[in-house]
Formats: sequence, C-alpha cells, structure tokens
Amino acid sequence: MSTRVNVTVINNSGLTVKCTNTSCESFTNLSVGDTIAAGGKNTFSTDTNNRIFATFAEESPGIGAWQLAMTCPELSDNSACGSFNAGLQTYEEDGTPANFTFILGTPNKADWDSGSSNNGDVISYGDCS
Repeated sequence: MSTRVNVTVINNSGLTVKCTNTSCESFTNLSVGDTIAAGGKNTFSTDTNNRIFATFAEESPGIGAWQLAMTCPELSDNSACGSFNAGLQTYEEDGTPANFTFILGTPNKADWDSGSSNNGDVISYGDCS
C-alpha cells in the first residue's frame, strides 16, 4: 500500500519525549518506547486510511504529555487534532498523503474539523470509529 499519513513531531518541550502509546492502527516507523530528543524532530508514516493515535510524554522528571490523532480517509476530509499544547499546525484537508505537523509544547493552530483554524473541535483519544 502507499503512504496515507505523514506526521512530523517536533519536540519543543525542553526534555526528551517518548512514545508511550499508539492505538487503532500502527505507524510503519514508530513504536512505543521510541524517543525524540529535546529540540529534535522525526517524521512517522502509516499506510492506513483509518484513524490513528499516538501519545508522547516527557521523560523523567517531565510532566508534559500530548495525545495526537489523525486520519486520511478515502471518502472525506483529512483531519487531525491534539491535546492541549500538542502544537498541531495548519494542514491541507484534501490530498494524499495527508501531512500533519505537531510542535509539542505550543498551542494548536488547527483542529479536527478545520485545517486552517482552531475552534476546539477534537475527538476522543482512541476512538477508532
């Protein structure tokens, strides 16, 4: 299959972050336990058109954690959202693959229902339907 979603995660938290959870589907190059150094970034991909979720949390002694959600469905708009200060940047609602960027520790600029503004529209983390 071909890539449906590319997600770039930029760690602006000041501490190393670790992937603590993925759900509903899997990324081809992200596993629980993978880390991103402070100031670092990585891009992860998946070939699913279903909803996919990932959580990143600061390693000790950090307290920050961010939940990321995204999808590139075949019959409707691309969508993504993040928990408070997950740093979702604006994104294109059409096109494949969908490209999403999260700058952890910064305000969200988009939401689930709008790739160009943040009106606070989110989905429940892990809601695979």
